[in-house]
Amino acid sequence: MRPIRVFFRLLPFVVSFIRDWNRFILWGSPRVLTPEGHRRRARRLTSCFASLGPAFIKGAQVLATREDIIPRSYTEELKTLQDRVPPFPVEQALAIIERETGRPAHELFDSFDREPIAAASLGQVHRAVYKGRPVAVKLLRPTVEQIVNNDLRVVAFLTRLVYAFVDSYFIRNFWDIRKEFTRMIRQEMDFRNEELYADRFRRNFAHDKRFHIPECVSELTSRCMVVFEFVDGERVDDPAAIARCGLTPAEVVSRLIEAYVRMTVIDGFVHADPHPGNLMILRDGRIVILDYGMALEFSDEVRLLLLKGCFAVVRKDIDTLVDCFYGLNMVDPAINRALVRDAAETLLRIQLRDDFTPRMIQDIADDILATFHRFPLRMPQQLVFLFRASALVEGLGMKYDQHFSGVREATPVIKRLIRQVALDPETKVLDKAAKELRAAWGTFRHVRMIVERFEREEQRIRVHPADIETIQDFLAILTRRLVVGLGAIGTGLLGLGVGLTHASWWPPILLLPPSVIVLLLVLLLPMKKRERLR
Repeated sequence: MRPIRVFFRLLPFVVSFIRDWNRFILWGSPRVLTPEGHRRRARRLTSCFASLGPAFIKGAQVLATREDIIPRSYTEELKTLQDRVPPFPVEQALAIIERETGRPAHELFDSFDREPIAAASLGQVHRAVYKGRPVAVKLLRPTVEQIVNNDLRVVAFLTRLVYAFVDSYFIRNFWDIRKEFTRMIRQEMDFRNEELYADRFRRNFAHDKRFHIPECVSELTSRCMVVFEFVDGERVDDPAAIARCGLTPAEVVSRLIEAYVRMTVIDGFVHADPHPGNLMILRDGRIVILDYGMALEFSDEVRLLLLKGCFAVVRKDIDTLVDCFYGLNMVDPAINRALVRDAAETLLRIQLRDDFTPRMIQDIADDILATFHRFPLRMPQQLVFLFRASALVEGLGMKYDQHFSGVREATPVIKRLIRQVALDPETKVLDKAAKELRAAWGTFRHVRMIVERFEREEQRIRVHPADIETIQDFLAILTRRLVVGLGAIGTGLLGLGVGLTHASWWPPILLLPPSVIVLLLVLLLPMKKRERLR
């Protein structure tokens, strides 16, 4: 029954959003809601997500960072949605431990706390002692995998339903976010990944004693259970706790910026579930990163583009920065380059100055985003979760300093890391640069060859099979509509003819209304969209 319940809980919002584009679903000018109307709907949507459980809570947290495609009245409400759910009974936790290890908890652990120390949408954590060492035992919620998989299928169906009526870059962006979120949450529900990712983070941070990655008890790892070294620290969003650990908020923010820049452009492996509950500070000042179920891995090509983008920010090179936007597929090629350049230049300028108030910065950013909302901007699937990290750092910085600028604070960190990369032979930056030059030379040769073929009238242009398939689909739908429409007209005329011949009203009454309804559907339903959701 849950898929049916989820469907009918979300359907009113789906219909409401479709009406924003088509007032009467199938036709009509866009419906205009007042700002207060959007806020009311955002509050109802947030409440609905909270009541629907794990997948929707985590999905809302991702959408809350996407002000590039979602109006702020919605993101502000979604940011209030916390991953707080009641714990499941300890009897179920003990049953999971015995099922996964083959031994009851009282035999496996020296001690096991019956009250969980943390409960989230996918699992909960109990403190225990294993072979004399304090540990944290993380257990997957019973039946959560089935619930999440059913919910994701319902969301996919509803997204396709909206797309049937609304051809919008917003829906295509949302579809990409949904695909990446589906992959990430399924990855997170297999706790064996946590051990693998934690080991990799531990190796990447082995050189930096300012960070600590807890060790995993490998022999107890399974799909539904993982055990880590227990760490007792303070949250990074508590100024008094930070002071007790011998740090200042500025130092904490600086270290987090360095950690995430290094993970992104040097290691190519990023912690993708950053929030204050997953980042702690130990008494000796080390920062602890927790919860490794969600991680991003970037290819060398993406890392090189991100590194070039960071370097362009440091050098205030707007043209190279815009080139990186296009290279990362963050901007649709059809968008006017001058518009993107002006927006990037404005945002970079206000980020590097300290005489703007937060209100002024937000107003300027809102104007730019309002302009972008009219154009088909998109976010690569890999970068969706990366923006959560930047949002976390920006939020912490603004909490401690109202004039905080992530770009300004990150600039010295990026400069230092770029110098390290350039001098470190293991990063092979020169090899990558040489590879890029060879690729550029190869591109030049291909362009020259194409020009020569055009001059000799030897160049042939072929249509991609995907385009042919799209045309075939369009023609097939058009043909079916034509046949159905002619059939409806013929049926209606038949009813009229029989009625007139036999002087009876029953044939027209029975045949005309369904014929008219079918004909209206054929005429008013939107045609096949230009781009498929895959």
